[in-house]
Amino acid sequence: MVPKATPTEEQREDFTLESLNREVITKILGTVTYDQAFYFYEDMGKPTGDFAISLSDFCNKISTVVPKCMVFHIKRGDFENWIREVLGDTELAQRISKLKTSDKIWKKEVTLRDKLHSMVKDRVNELRDIWTNVLTWPELAST
Repeated sequence: MVPKATPTEEQREDFTLESLNREVITKILGTVTYDQAFYFYEDMGKPTGDFAISLSDFCNKISTVVPKCMVFHIKRGDFENWIREVLGDTELAQRISKLKTSDKIWKKEVTLRDKLHSMVKDRVNELRDIWTNVLTWPELAST
């Protein structure tokens, strides 16, 4: 049996422990109903037909929808709003909102899509890692 990896002190500081527990992580990584799904658009009144019902699904769809969708939704704050309000992940929403101010990201739609995909994939992995290790942290043993 492989022992659980215990995060370093530096990694612990990066986690927002006061707001992350198994219940919150379950909600963030869980599946939502179709009326709460994220629906992708190229522009106003131009849906792509793609939608996402979970953060993992969202991550996969980012790789396949047309790059123009990324610019449309980033400018409007749609991704960060859905992730914050529907999934409950304020940390990822804040990270995504910073993409609006990064000039080098905006030079190519494909670059924006790749950066967003990487950001969401990293967050999914981070949350899964927290889920795995959260009960091994001594200060959380009583929760």
